[in-house]
Amino acid sequence: MKKESALGIVVSTLALAGLCGCGSNSGQSSSQTTQTAAPAGQSTSATTQPQPEAKPQKDKRPIEQRLTVGMTMDEVKAACGNPKNEAMNSDGSAVWMYNNSQNAFIPNYSLFGGKIHYVTVYFDTSGKVKSWNSSSTGMY
Repeated sequence: MKKESALGIVVSTLALAGLCGCGSNSGQSSSQTTQTAAPAGQSTSATTQPQPEAKPQKDKRPIEQRLTVGMTMDEVKAACGNPKNEAMNSDGSAVWMYNNSQNAFIPNYSLFGGKIHYVTVYFDTSGKVKSWNSSSTGMY
């Protein structure tokens, strides 16, 4: 009985190690070139596969640095993403709230100095940024 269980452990460990080593480079692409006839010893190459377009870099600046007075709601969404909360006032103006409260679920985030950052954006009745304010909370 002990031999069977020890053999089972060894077999399952080897199978698991084999699965962990599997990988694929299907996400990587290389451009293929073909040689075309050129006059008198010159060589030219033409690419047969178009290069993938590079994704634009995500803006890492704080939200308040991406805002300017007069931006439309669509421009704010493009620059800062979707708000966590939206509110509409009786006069037709809007308020959007952004925060990184999802970080509070990271173990010991606030214990090691992490702060929750809040940004509130105020729009006028025409849907343009009127002002914003920001604050942070944390243990220290």
